[in-house]
Amino acid sequence: MKRALFAAVLLTCFGAQAGGARPEVDALFAQMGLTVKAGETRHFVVADRVDGYFDGRTASYGQGEGYLIGQQRLFKDHASFVDGHLLDRRSKQARETVQPYGRELQLGASHERFVLHAGSRRLSIQVSTAKVARLSIQPMWADGAVQFRREGEQLLATLPGSTLVAAISADQPFETTGAGIPLLQARSKTRRFTVHIAFATDAATALAEARAMAGSDAVIAQSRNDLHERLTRSWITSSDAHYDRALLWAKASALGFLVDEYGRGLWAGLPWFRENWGRDTFIALPGTLLVTGHFKEAREVLENFARYQNLQAPKDSGSDDPVSGARASDYGRIPNRVRGDEKIYNTVDGTPWMLREGLEYVRYSGDTGFAERMLKLAGPYIEGALKHSIDADGLLRHDDADTWMDARIEGQQPWSARGPRAVEIQVLWFTALEAAAELARHAGQNEQAAAWQAHAERARASFLRLFWDGQQMADRLRLDGSRDLKLRPNQLMLVSVPLDPFKPFVPPEVEARVLRNAVSSLLFPYGIASLDPASEYFHPHHVNDAHHHKDAAYHNGTIWGWNAGFTVTALAKYGQQDLAWRLSQNLGEQILGRNLAGTLGTMSELLDALPGKDGRSVPSGTFAQSWSVAEFARNAYQDYLGFRPDLLRGELHFTPALPTAWKQFDALLPFGEGSSLQVQGRRKAGKTWHWTLRLKGTSQPQRLVFETLDATQARQRSELTLEPDHAAQLVISADQMQLNGKVLPRQVVMPSQQAFLKDLGFAKPPAAATRFPMMRGKDQLKELILRGQFR
Repeated sequence: MKRALFAAVLLTCFGAQAGGARPEVDALFAQMGLTVKAGETRHFVVADRVDGYFDGRTASYGQGEGYLIGQQRLFKDHASFVDGHLLDRRSKQARETVQPYGRELQLGASHERFVLHAGSRRLSIQVSTAKVARLSIQPMWADGAVQFRREGEQLLATLPGSTLVAAISADQPFETTGAGIPLLQARSKTRRFTVHIAFATDAATALAEARAMAGSDAVIAQSRNDLHERLTRSWITSSDAHYDRALLWAKASALGFLVDEYGRGLWAGLPWFRENWGRDTFIALPGTLLVTGHFKEAREVLENFARYQNLQAPKDSGSDDPVSGARASDYGRIPNRVRGDEKIYNTVDGTPWMLREGLEYVRYSGDTGFAERMLKLAGPYIEGALKHSIDADGLLRHDDADTWMDARIEGQQPWSARGPRAVEIQVLWFTALEAAAELARHAGQNEQAAAWQAHAERARASFLRLFWDGQQMADRLRLDGSRDLKLRPNQLMLVSVPLDPFKPFVPPEVEARVLRNAVSSLLFPYGIASLDPASEYFHPHHVNDAHHHKDAAYHNGTIWGWNAGFTVTALAKYGQQDLAWRLSQNLGEQILGRNLAGTLGTMSELLDALPGKDGRSVPSGTFAQSWSVAEFARNAYQDYLGFRPDLLRGELHFTPALPTAWKQFDALLPFGEGSSLQVQGRRKAGKTWHWTLRLKGTSQPQRLVFETLDATQARQRSELTLEPDHAAQLVISADQMQLNGKVLPRQVVMPSQQAFLKDLGFAKPPAAATRFPMMRGKDQLKELILRGQFR
């Protein structure tokens, strides 16, 4: 009943969003606002998209960490007063709402607004009321030693020993009252009073920023307008208002990780992982910047990492350098992590992910000039890999902890050894070679393209022979060549990583068996476990100090939010979108804070493999993780709607897998330079969909390629040409596709795998009382590893 009522309210706010039309600013934030129960303390974060974020808690004062800029903090919180009376967030009558720009508080006829201005180190606090009153605002500072002095109409705040200063201005003349930390009060009675605070490393800059905001509150409207534009540059609404709301929050949260602290990049997570991580960045990039239409920012991120490519070979080019510590295998790689001048290269998959995303960026944007930059990066990387890391079978070798499962015991032995040949590393190597070959062909370097393609085909042939036994897929090949059959979700990346889904790394029948094996044992309604609960190494809870260090469980059962992304991709490809949709709905509830006590409006890094005693999921790790929310956003655009532009070939691809629960959708899909596709879908007569498509921002016709599911869940391809500014009417059913009443030819591009996938569903989490081997004593896994008995 509540869901239906919420949907009706949204329809009233927006009206029909025909053809992907986006809502107005106020309507958007009315949809997004997360109102907490009176008196309920909930955690939230807002990023400044430079080098800081505000960490706050509702229904409280000073309980959050405040505004952290780099490693420093001046501002902690704030309070507002009307005629001397506190607008008390803790009141049972208070209505507090978290927004992607900050928070709002309504108490009777009075209202308080806090805004952190994205793209700067500035914030605003506004108090308003229905009648003229004496309005005042109390900034709360992180240290009682903060010192203040007047600078004309501004106030300057400094903290001895800190390199940060804060300058305070207002929309009207104000006075300070009280000893010590001043209360800021509008000089005259008014209905609205706004205080602005600008932070900088020198007083002159801070004061200039504060003066630019003084005398007005227009900066608040501008921040809301800018955020509205970013969030609606691309657009999807479905039949599920809660999912749509979670999708908007996922996009907002993901964009919050876009920063400039170490050059343009994406933080990996909060509160730690505030660096640019190679692997994390490029897994998060499509959901953060490509599906949302932020192509300029995507290029900047790619360019920033490209400049750190390791082109310094060790002195002995055939081995590691014992003096510098440089590894021969690192030649041609991008860093695993960038933090100031510190760069480490201990990742085998960061560069393949970057090459994949470099090509995907070019396909989305049509930026063929940048294709040359990616080709320049590909050459040294592939050269280094072929010289130092490729085995006799053409597969990529690596250290035990150089994959995403990288935790080590006190920096030494790996907790989850996956060397020297892990399953997803081989499909990433294949995809990197294919991406490089495509870029080379585009540049007219056909001989080089053929050589790289030959390496890709060799890896493909060897992989199937060595990893697959007809029933089970190995997670890795051990040093002795034996197959490690621990069941982990990594094998699902065999389906999701190749950029061309119908040119797979392994045959469709193998993909389908892999999908069944992994999902039926690992996928719970709230996420996919990192290790089979039947494994002797399985850990049911991440933090469990009585039994083990948290890193023992990190990749040995604990659920990672980003893994849901490639799981949904694999399910959607093979017509299992209804199961994927149930997972996405549950993840959406996590984002909205409805079924766990996590941070509002985002996703944590991890969840415990098993629910807590109250039956709710238990968040762990970072409280906000970039790739978790980015993958949630990517799934909506690339998997359910199935939109994947390929402007290198002059095509727009759709591989839709629309959930049965969707009765309609509206979308705005950006591509190229200022172009977009408006799409409206309505389901009629059972499973028949009626699509209306219209090209915008281009004067050129566009070729569209559809690969739709038929009644057997096979994929059938149809092609059409869409003229600009002319609405095309598509009717898509299980047995045919019509364009403006004309039946289009179809060709099978993926055979049905329903025989393997029939009745696929969630795994049942083990009972909490289960006596897992790793829980039978203290540090069981650590002792086993140190004795050399881990297999």
